[in-house]
Formats: sequence, structure tokens, C-alpha cells
Amino acid sequence: MNKIFYLFNLVGILISSAVSGQTAVPNGDFELWKPPNGNYQDPVSWDTPNKAVANIPIIGIVVVSRSTDHESGNYSVKLETKHLSVPPLDVPGFITLGTLTINLTAGSYTLTGGVPITDNPTHLQGYYKFLPQGGDSCVMAIGLFRNQSGVRDTIGSGYFSTRSTVSDWTPFSAWIDYTMTGAPDSMNIFALSTAQETGMHTGTTLYLDNLSLDYTVSVNRQGLQKGIDVYQDKETHRLLVFFDFNEPQLTSLMLYNMMGNKVAESPSMLVQKDRKVISFGSLPKGIYLLEVLHSGEKFCKKFFFNF
Repeated sequence: MNKIFYLFNLVGILISSAVSGQTAVPNGDFELWKPPNGNYQDPVSWDTPNKAVANIPIIGIVVVSRSTDHESGNYSVKLETKHLSVPPLDVPGFITLGTLTINLTAGSYTLTGGVPITDNPTHLQGYYKFLPQGGDSCVMAIGLFRNQSGVRDTIGSGYFSTRSTVSDWTPFSAWIDYTMTGAPDSMNIFALSTAQETGMHTGTTLYLDNLSLDYTVSVNRQGLQKGIDVYQDKETHRLLVFFDFNEPQLTSLMLYNMMGNKVAESPSMLVQKDRKVISFGSLPKGIYLLEVLHSGEKFCKKFFFNF
């Protein structure tokens, strides 16, 4: 069976996607919907596979639809993986702020375009419900780009993915890893009900609501040294350490268990306005100590990992 609609390469899709102040996600609450087009209705500002698969006589399918099951407001968007019989394709629910071009005959698609942005958010956030079938995983992703001399560079990207059943509205965060300095000029956000290349299962359903960009770090600053913020992202099992120094400082990170054993580290390097990540998903539950050494000073903070 030809399964063309999958997240075959997250980075590849993000790089191919293109176009002051804090930027809003267009129609991120999914309250606005285009007029019905035959058998389907798409959310305003978003493109979907519906235009290619919904109005095929007799066998058409709708993989993106408006839902009254919402986190707030009146509506959310529902993405559902379905099977198209001719040609034989498994099609996930797919939304994008770019342009999705589908060639059913060739069994291929391209993802281009995006929307303008001129600032640097820390993460994409929102609410979701996920009802997978047969081990399917979903994905919500963001890519940030800058056009320089006709070449589109990827400034940063981030994604959130899970295989777990989530029956109640639950917040998610897709933290952005920046690979280049400076501001982007465009972004694309997309989501799929089924992300993997093989083994799609019909009936897998993803609901999304209230997508937004965040620019702040949700931490308790009490007792933290000026210029260092630490965020424990329990969804992705990572410690995110943010630095905001006036000038570059030689900095290293170490994570210790309560026996005094070093279980993770980030090598010493010069940082100024930067972010370092330590993953703790493979560690046993318990209390750990994060130690940050910079310019001859030491910062320590305890964390309890319980997941």
C-alpha cells in the first residue's frame, strides 16, 4: 500500500517550509472556518489534505474537520487518520500554515510557504487530546526560517510527539532549538494525527486548540542567580537552562544523583544568551542536583524527577 502522507523527515519538511513584537499564531484557537467546499470545511489560515481527498465522488474522505469538543471557545480542530480506497492511501489529518500540494497520481506531496515572523519565541504551546490506534504517534511542530541572498536557512525548529492516549484536554510545549543567531523572517507550524512512515492505523484522532507562541520561561526566580533560568519540561523529560549574560562566560553543566554520582553533563563552553538542555528521561525517579559552573561561580538547584 502506498502511504505517502507521513512525517518522513521532520527536518526536511521544516527546511522546505517557507515565507516586531510577539507574533500570534493565525487562527490558533480554530474559531474561524472557511465556508464549506463540497464535503469539507477547512480552518481559516490553515491548509489541509481535504482539497485533494474530500470531494472525490463516492470514495472521498475528510481528514480535518471542525469539532465542538474544545478546550475553550466554541471549536477545536479534529485531525483523523483515514484510508482512501482509490488510489490506496492511508491519509493522516494534517494542518499547516504553509501550502500543501498533493499529487494523488504520483503518490507525492510538497509543503511550502509559511507566515511572517520577526521575533524569537521560546516554544510553541497549546492544548491537545490524542486517541491513537495500534501504536500511532502524533506530532506538532514549528520551523523558523530566514532568507539570505535567495537561500532559506533554518533558524530553529521544535516538535512535540507522543504515542500515549490523552483523553482530556492537556497542555503541550514544543521547545525550539535555535541553530543560528538572529531573527527569522517566516515560520511554519504543522501537525499530523499520525507521524510515522509505516503502520498507520485508521481511526487515530488528534484534537488541537489554542495554539500560541510563548516568549517567557515559566520558572520560580526566587534564589536563582541573575542571568540563569531553569525550566523542568516534564512533558519531554528535559531540563532547559537559559542564560542571559551581558558578556560571554565559560559555563558547564553537571547533573548528580543523591549518591554524588554524575549522571549527565554539558561540556564547558562560552555562553552569553543561550540555552542548554539535559535530558533525564532515562534516569530513575528520584532527587537530583543540577550544578552550573560559570566564571568561577557555582549555581545549584535540586529537582525531583517523577514520571
